[in-house]
Amino acid sequence: FERRIEIASRAYRLLTEQVGMNPLDIIFDPNVLAVATGMPEHDSYAADFIRAAGWIKEHLPGAHISGGVSNLSFSFRGNNYIREAMHAVFPYHAIQNGMDFGIVNPSSRVSYEDIPKEQLDVIEDVILNRSSSASEHLIRLADSMMEAQKTSAQEGTAATSNEAVHRTDISV
Repeated sequence: FERRIEIASRAYRLLTEQVGMNPLDIIFDPNVLAVATGMPEHDSYAADFIRAAGWIKEHLPGAHISGGVSNLSFSFRGNNYIREAMHAVFPYHAIQNGMDFGIVNPSSRVSYEDIPKEQLDVIEDVILNRSSSASEHLIRLADSMMEAQKTSAQEGTAATSNEAVHRTDISV
């Protein structure tokens, strides 16, 4: 967080005071990286982006904030529902803190409101870095969802990904 705001502050000063750029033409990307990677130093990446977005909006008037949303879910490649749910939760909070633009997959089928409460709590714990065990809980959720989808496929049912997701029982 500190390094992000330090860089944004310096760039803003240089661009507005020395170059004469209109602050409305400045777009910062505080760079969100993958979370829930199993490496504790990565756990705060999403929360740090969100905090930096709020700081930029408050302290660097006129500047805009953009972010590449899909970066944060790289740890869950192959589990589209979890990735799409993370991509719904992150901008929900980032926008409330000042993010103006996001690079997202426009064909995502999951919205913040669609995510069942138990799953939402687990995903928000990761995005907002609310507990040291958040990554483990999300990994368990993702594994149980993948297992439910595999079981549905093996049973020959025509369950959609969402149906399997909503039948998945999680315990954290």
